[in-house]
Amino acid sequence: MNLSTSRPANRSIWLPDAILFLPSWYDPYQQPFEDLMRFLFVRSSTNTKIGPMPAVMASRDTCPSTCALRGAGCYAEHGPSAIHWNRVSSGDGGKTAVTFEQLLHLIRALPRKIRWRYGTAGDLPREDHQVLALASANQGREAIIFTHGRRYDLYRQAREQQFHINVSADSPAQADAILDAAPDMSVVTVLPHDTPHGKLRTPAGREIAVCPATFAKGVSCATCNLCSRPRPRGVIVGFPAHGARRKVISRRLAEQ
Repeated sequence: MNLSTSRPANRSIWLPDAILFLPSWYDPYQQPFEDLMRFLFVRSSTNTKIGPMPAVMASRDTCPSTCALRGAGCYAEHGPSAIHWNRVSSGDGGKTAVTFEQLLHLIRALPRKIRWRYGTAGDLPREDHQVLALASANQGREAIIFTHGRRYDLYRQAREQQFHINVSADSPAQADAILDAAPDMSVVTVLPHDTPHGKLRTPAGREIAVCPATFAKGVSCATCNLCSRPRPRGVIVGFPAHGARRKVISRRLAEQ
């Protein structure tokens, strides 16, 4: 790690060069500077569950405080994903990290009939006008988006531009609470890591469909449209906990 006090070119504030680990005093979730928001854009993901499609990772400062997985089982905080997320979040993404304006240009340049994934780590931008700018740049393309935010009116505005946003819950019970408050939302939820893929229900009786990419051979986000458009009967999509901390999440769910 280089802790030189020299100021890198084209940076609005100084940050140390951190690749694998962030210094203890640096909290990427609480950075107040809008121009720190960075994104990693890949034209074809190599992740087997996502499949060969464009994918975007957002820096940690986009994550809302309502996400219960922050520091408590988030898969992107550990393992291979953390290497890339730490670099993008610390401002040390090099030539691969892009600003929000650059991301908008990249999205506009995508083929019109393509499916792409936003937020392999991170969340939607914190400012409402930026989320609507994303929707406008998307121009009706089929996008797969998840958020731990609760800005329901904003998501409705985005939906009018065919920008479909899934609201993430941290348990089936919380999925019920979201749909009680906003019945028109598309909701997804985390499930225990050993959840079977049969018929599941929330405590209120709502149907849960387990993500087929988690158990079916040859299925990925690139070949499935379950999360890229409104679902019939308001079906909730369930994602079994995965990653190095999956058992931590499963224990938390069992205690609820």
